[in-house]
Amino acid sequence: MQRFNGLLTLTIGTVNDCDEAESVKRLASMLPMTLLAVKGSSGKTVKVVVRVSRPDGTLPQTEDEAVRLCQQAYPLVSQLYEVMVRNARTTNTLAVGPAMRHDLDGVLQAGFRMTHDKTPFYNADAVALRVSDDLATDTVYQPVSTADNTQQDDNRTGKVTRQLIELLEKNYSFRMNKVMGYVEYRSKSEPYYPWLPVDERVQNTLAMEARLAGLNVWDKDVKRYIMSNMVRTYDPIGEYLHNVRNKWDGRDHIGALAATVPTSNPSWPVWFRTWFLGMVVQWLGRNPRYGNSMAPLLISKQGYNKSTFCKSLLPPELQWGYNDNLVLSEKKSVLQAMSQFLLINLDEFNQIAPKVQEGFLKNLIQLASVKVKRPYGKHVEDFPRLASFIATANVTDLLADPTGNRRFIGIELTGPINVERRINYTQLYAQAMALLDKDEQYWLDAEQTRRVIESNRQFQLRSPEETFFHECFLLATNEDEGQWMTATAILYHVKRYAGSAVRADNVRNFGRFLSNLPEILSRHSRFGTEYLVKPKKTDG
Repeated sequence: MQRFNGLLTLTIGTVNDCDEAESVKRLASMLPMTLLAVKGSSGKTVKVVVRVSRPDGTLPQTEDEAVRLCQQAYPLVSQLYEVMVRNARTTNTLAVGPAMRHDLDGVLQAGFRMTHDKTPFYNADAVALRVSDDLATDTVYQPVSTADNTQQDDNRTGKVTRQLIELLEKNYSFRMNKVMGYVEYRSKSEPYYPWLPVDERVQNTLAMEARLAGLNVWDKDVKRYIMSNMVRTYDPIGEYLHNVRNKWDGRDHIGALAATVPTSNPSWPVWFRTWFLGMVVQWLGRNPRYGNSMAPLLISKQGYNKSTFCKSLLPPELQWGYNDNLVLSEKKSVLQAMSQFLLINLDEFNQIAPKVQEGFLKNLIQLASVKVKRPYGKHVEDFPRLASFIATANVTDLLADPTGNRRFIGIELTGPINVERRINYTQLYAQAMALLDKDEQYWLDAEQTRRVIESNRQFQLRSPEETFFHECFLLATNEDEGQWMTATAILYHVKRYAGSAVRADNVRNFGRFLSNLPEILSRHSRFGTEYLVKPKKTDG
């Protein structure tokens, strides 16, 4: 060695695209010791050059001293930049330089190929990170010098904090579950155990373990670490979909799954495929303006495996995201469930009150985001919606809102669903990702929506007024064979025919029914909206 320049190299990767690389460079530039940050020659990494020095600002003059400084500096520098990178990336891999290989020559001769980066970051005034090169003492980050006693207190606090982090990371693994909004943990001595939430009881237990180990810490110290960016972020949905991407074998697995549902409706495979893609898009958050406003409605008598089929749509890794016991009257819980679950089954749909269908549920199913207040939160927050809906029913007359029937895809089963067929979830979701990457449509166009509405008429829940209307009137095609009548006049005529079975004050709902009848002719006059109908000869 002729001269040690005080520069260390970090390799941060793998970055997925140019935007992510720029984000990593921008975060690295926020640290004052960053001299250079450029995209690596492979395009998949970011190279960061960091200045370091001794506590007094000098550099080692001998090779042994330089090696000792590197051995102390690399772990500290890696930790600092790893925290910064986690702010930009859901999952990251931080690969530090050759010092971690304990190659003494490599420590002082580490380098990389300079690439043609159009937007490099370079700071000629980078401030060196001052690090102790004494292996017998703890690594200390020394910023601006202060009074000796204050600096000693800070050093002691930093030492205890590092010891606490080392103790926790030695015994446990932690991750911030992005979907559920809380930190999870798992003991490293029992890696086969499931991940569990870090609640207040767990925090107190971790603090007690640290104090029994001789560390003067409290539960708030544990909480600071748990709730910091030093705990990696975990996105269970993004990780699963990323792992299946680019693995599709080209076969129609979505169509094969739809074929397990026996029905005489020829449009079912197309509608199911569109809805399934819409569900995956909802998870990906690609459309922040619109929610997946479709919901298959499986109709049959009991014992046709409808609920089993609905639950089987999610792979085992995502089964935590299935919910079939939502109580629609608890609106706050419903909104929270839409931001934390992936698929909500409205089981026994026919038991949902007509007013709930026409009001709350109609609005709920089209939301793109939900506004809820976290437990113990101080204000309402806006969360992206994750959940899509599916429903089951045992009766056919169940759709109460004629204007909202386009949101449900009513499918009457002709036999039990084949739930014995094994589902290849990797291929199922790999196909969905491949189709979405090719920009396949995940919503129904106007023609398909018209077909859904037409198909759903057979499942319409009809009031007595609507039922008796067809016994009293025919739809006329011209004025010669019919007459123009208001909804009130028509309802009065029906009331005379049906008697007490019809409520004469239900004019508003009856008018909505008339306006949604296919092929009925209407006009606006000084009496209001009039409809062209032909009265039948009745005994009324």
